[in-house]
Amino acid sequence: MKWTVALLSLFLFTGSTQAKVCTQEDAAAADLAVDGLNSWEAIQKNSVDYGQCDDGSIAEGNSEAVARMLVDKWPEIGKLETLISRDPSLQEYILKHVDSTLATDDLNRIIELSTKSCPEKNILLCNKLISAAKKSLE
Repeated sequence: MKWTVALLSLFLFTGSTQAKVCTQEDAAAADLAVDGLNSWEAIQKNSVDYGQCDDGSIAEGNSEAVARMLVDKWPEIGKLETLISRDPSLQEYILKHVDSTLATDDLNRIIELSTKSCPEKNILLCNKLISAAKKSLE
């Protein structure tokens, strides 16, 4: 029992020390990167490179970038699904950014597109987008 507790403590301590920290340099780079988030690939790369800085105004910029992709470039939803299949954490990142900082019109449009224009192979993702958008409207 003592060994189990010791190993568990070591595991938890080791895991927590490996988390990325958002340095001032990272935050500045993440803030600058927001303007270039005009593709799903760029958003995915940003989530990997600067996910540790995804807070405050940076997070709001990331949310706006996600909204622009969903609303303005909906036909590229298949590309998003492909990236999610390679990097499942991207789905959580995208859904996190379908949030209450977005304009009501954008949230409603995400619901509409996900409901009426979702390719059959993307239906699970579309249902999750609908849920996230509806929750954000509450």
